[in-house]
This record gives sequence, C-alpha cells and structure tokens, in this order.
Amino acid sequence: MSGHNALNVVDLTPGTRLKTNEGAVVELVENPRDGVWLICKTLENAADPDSVSDVEQPVFAQDIVGLADS
Repeated sequence: MSGHNALNVVDLTPGTRLKTNEGAVVELVENPRDGVWLICKTLENAADPDSVSDVEQPVFAQDIVGLADS
C-alpha cells in the first residue's frame, strides 16, 4: 500500500494512539469526524517534553502521520 497518508482520520475512535509529524505520540480523546481536527492529549514528545499533559487540545488531522506503535 503506497500513498502519503492512508489513515482515514474520520474513522478513528477515542483511545487510539497516533504519531504526529513532529514525532509526538498523542491519544485521541474525541473525534468530531470533520476530517480536520482531532481532540487529543499528548502522551510523549521528545522534542517538547513540557507538552506532555492530560490537557485535551485540538490537533490538525494533517499533522497525524500514522498510528503509534503500541
């Protein structure tokens, strides 16, 4: 399977762990299913450890590069 992003963000369910283009691992908390935003909390981010938090924040769907390894 080839292609830039084969992940269909509209179908993702809460609890899914995702990797962002900056290398962070986020957990999907809420999916408005608009294909643009995902409400997530940051679980891991080596580039910005201070961003790791239980605070829910919007993440651009375009910034998601795939599923995080479990």
